[in-house]
Amino acid sequence: MELRGASALVTGAGRGIGRAIARRLAAAGAGVTVVARTASDLDRLVREITAEDGRAFAFPGDVRDPGVCAAAVARAVEAHGRLQILVNNAGIGVQAPVADTSDEDWARVFDTNLTAVFRLTRAALPHLVRGGGHVFMISSLAGQNPIAAMAAYCASKAALDHFARCLMLEVRQQRVKVTTIAPGSVATAFAGERDDAPSWKLQPEDVADTVLDLLRTRDDAHLSRVEMRPLRPPTRA
Repeated sequence: MELRGASALVTGAGRGIGRAIARRLAAAGAGVTVVARTASDLDRLVREITAEDGRAFAFPGDVRDPGVCAAAVARAVEAHGRLQILVNNAGIGVQAPVADTSDEDWARVFDTNLTAVFRLTRAALPHLVRGGGHVFMISSLAGQNPIAAMAAYCASKAALDHFARCLMLEVRQQRVKVTTIAPGSVATAFAGERDDAPSWKLQPEDVADTVLDLLRTRDDAHLSRVEMRPLRPPTRA
């Protein structure tokens, strides 16, 4: 895909992986519409991108709101004239045993990690099929590897993985690519550390670089799933 002049929508863009993806896309010449709950995070991101001569528009809102999903897609099309790239990155987790997981927490995780993805993708598809587009699902290795006290998160990512596979089969003949990126441990605030904390973990920029590499793949070649792991995680006795 020719990234200069392309249009991308990135959710969960205020911090971590989403922020890194938005910056990489903008640096490559794409116009980005960034979505997150915290307006101040988006404002800071947009200022940084525009200071580097990039194009970015902020759309603050919670993707659990169906109206936000539809409006964010409409805003991206309005801002850039079209939509070619959708990065479904927004995600949350709840760390609690099943016995202590409330209905509200379970619903909050699934509404963010799965239902919002469905709504955003459904709204974006009419635009993506017009000239060939690319949908990225930022999943997790937790979707295939159970973790105690993370049942809601693991189950939501497993469901996301299967949703992505079904979608890929539906839209590939319309020249729309669907790629699931499943990282292992990434150094983001998701796990409690600072965004810039040095560690053995993957960095958000590693995931962002992968998105750019996939977008530059030959049009008739489709990588539908990428798993990423730290090269040298700490050993346990």
